[in-house]
Amino acid sequence: MSKRLRMIGASLLMAGLSACSGEQDDVTRNATEQPDLSRDYAALVGEWRLVDFHQPGVSAMSEEQADSWLGARLRISDDWFALGEHYCESLTHIGEVLPVNQVRDDFRLQEGDLTPFEGREQVARHRLDCEDSEWPTLGGTLLMLDDSRVLAPWDGVFFELERDDGFRATGTEPAWNLAISAEGMRFSVPFDDRDVRTELPEPEAGPQEGARVYHATTEGNYLRVVITPEACRDSMSGAPFETTVRVTRDGEVFRGCGGAMPTLSP
Repeated sequence: MSKRLRMIGASLLMAGLSACSGEQDDVTRNATEQPDLSRDYAALVGEWRLVDFHQPGVSAMSEEQADSWLGARLRISDDWFALGEHYCESLTHIGEVLPVNQVRDDFRLQEGDLTPFEGREQVARHRLDCEDSEWPTLGGTLLMLDDSRVLAPWDGVFFELERDDGFRATGTEPAWNLAISAEGMRFSVPFDDRDVRTELPEPEAGPQEGARVYHATTEGNYLRVVITPEACRDSMSGAPFETTVRVTRDGEVFRGCGGAMPTLSP
């Protein structure tokens, strides 16, 4: 064999090895890009907000009914979970990581029917039962796409939820709502025109161990919020919460319950 032919052969061999290496790199890269899914219950703990929904086929729920659920929050603690007035404190959990195609088959879906499944190889399916019975509303089955997004199939609709790190608190008699997020703090009372909105104040240590206090002054109102890490129950529904909340607006006191202690800071 001539020297020239040997050189051509060596070049082709190197090109082939390089192509194989490139294909292997692509496989490795795609595998690396897949989310690290967990079947453990701890992966679900937190607050989840309904942000979208998908109706890939026949559904028992109308589009208007599904749309009315947007904004609702599914709260999952270490030993209970709650959706609005529905809650469970005696739960059973089963989690498993499954191929996407298997989950499609279980729900009688074809490839392309559900956009959030596209490009994914696996999902983590979590089943939450209450007192050994099927959970009666949204949230009994959760399909985890990654650590910040899940799907909740219910009545033929796949609701999309995102993890929400903001803080929410509510109270009754009169009804009130408090929201704390990176964007700021808002306190509102229905049928009351004094809706207080402020930037996120720097939190201070509270009067009790682990408590947190927020002070805010606007042009028309003074707001003081005390969040204490004490278990609390909604006075109307009995739903559990992680913290006890006391809000003072211009001397008027409002008491209620909130989610997990905020970790936000300005």
